[in-house]
Amino acid sequence: MKKLAFLIIFFCCSHSYAQDIEYIKKLDTVYVKFKKSVNQTKEGSADYRFYTITLDKSQDEGSLYFTKPDFKDNSTETAKKYSPRFEKKSFLKKHKNNIVGIDFFQKYGIKKSRYDAFSVNSVIYIIDCDERKKDKISLYRVSMSSSYRMGE
Repeated sequence: MKKLAFLIIFFCCSHSYAQDIEYIKKLDTVYVKFKKSVNQTKEGSADYRFYTITLDKSQDEGSLYFTKPDFKDNSTETAKKYSPRFEKKSFLKKHKNNIVGIDFFQKYGIKKSRYDAFSVNSVIYIIDCDERKKDKISLYRVSMSSSYRMGE
C-alpha cells in the first residue's frame, strides 16, 4: 500500500513540474538554467559571454548557442536591456514554470527546441548557476542560435 501511495504521489508531482513545449511557446520570457558540465560550456569575459549546450558527444543532433553581446557604450537602450540582472534565489521558485534546463532540450531535441518552443518574440535569459553568490543568482539576457541544419 505504501508503494502504491508513493507511486501515485511521484507520478502526480513529476507531471506537474514537467515542461511542456506548448506552454513554453506561449511565454514571452523564458529562463534557461545553465550549469557548466560536459554538455554545457561557457566562454568569454564579464562583458561578452558565449554559452553552448550540446545534446550528445558526437554533436550529430547539433548545439544550441546563447550569446550575451558586448556593448562599447552601455548607455544605449539596447545595451541596458542586456545588462546583467541579479535576483534573490526566491526568483527560482517564483518562475519555476518558466525555467527550462538541459532536460528540456534533450527531451525535444535541437530542432523543436529552437524552432518550435522559442518564438521570435521570446526574451531569453540564462540563469548562470556557476555564478551564485550568497542569496543572489545571475541572469543574462541572451540571443539564441543553433547549429541545426535544415534538410536539403
